[in-house]
Amino acid sequence: MNQKIILFVLLSFFVSKGYCQGGSVTYNKKYYWVNVTSKMPYLSTEEKDRIQLTWGSDDQDNQGTDYLLTFNPTGSVYKIKEKEDNYGYSWGEDEDMFVRNYETRTTSDQRELLGKLYLIQEEIPRVKWKILNELKEVAGYVCMKAETRDTVYDIVITAWFTDKIKFSGGPEGFGGLPGTILELNYNNDDIHIVATKVELKEENLPLPMPKKFKGKNISYQEYNSKKKKHIALSIAGRRNPFWDIRY
Repeated sequence: MNQKIILFVLLSFFVSKGYCQGGSVTYNKKYYWVNVTSKMPYLSTEEKDRIQLTWGSDDQDNQGTDYLLTFNPTGSVYKIKEKEDNYGYSWGEDEDMFVRNYETRTTSDQRELLGKLYLIQEEIPRVKWKILNELKEVAGYVCMKAETRDTVYDIVITAWFTDKIKFSGGPEGFGGLPGTILELNYNNDDIHIVATKVELKEENLPLPMPKKFKGKNISYQEYNSKKKKHIALSIAGRRNPFWDIRY
C-alpha cells in the first residue's frame, strides 16, 4: 500500500487522540447460506453447483438482522437491535453481546455456543489488520479497506473503516483500526454486515449495559477451542457446522 496514504490515515486519526464522539451505528447483518453451504469441503463440484442452481435465488430475498453498536470514550456495546413490537425482548434471537471497556482494555462478552451461554472477561483481543489501497463509500462516509484472517474459521474477513469517526471499533467485537468499521464481509460474501445508520453525539452517550451479565466464565482460548472442535467434527460427519453455531 502507498506509504503516503497510510501516513495520512494514521495522522488524521491520532491528531485527535483522546477525543472520541459518543454515538451509535445500526448495522444490517445478512447470512448468505447458499454461499456458506456450497463451500463445505466434503461436497463434490456437482453437489456445489446443484446447491447454487437450486437455492441461489433464496439468498437475494434475505432481509438480514439489525444490530446496534453504541459507544462513548469509555466503552462500547454491540448487540442485536431490539424490535419495537417486542417490548424490549428478543424472542429466540441472538444472545451474543460484545462489551468493551476502553479504560481497563477488557471485554465482558456474552457468547452462546451449542445451547450454552458463556461470559468472557479478559483483555480485548488484538486483530492483525492489513490496510489496503482501496476506497469506497459506506453510509455516507469514505472508507478504506483492510483485511484480516480469522484463525478459527480459517477465512479472510474484509473491513471498510472511516477515520472521520474518531472511534476505533466496529461490529462483532472488531476494532483496532484507525477509525470506525462500517462494513464487514466474511469469506467473500458468506456474511455481509453493513452500516445503515450513523448517529453521532457531542455529549457522553450512556451505554445500554445489561443489569447483570449471564453465562459461565471462560476464556476466548477455551471458547474458540470448543468452536474449532465442533467445526472439525461436523465437517468430518459431512454436516454444515454453522447450522448449530454462530458464524
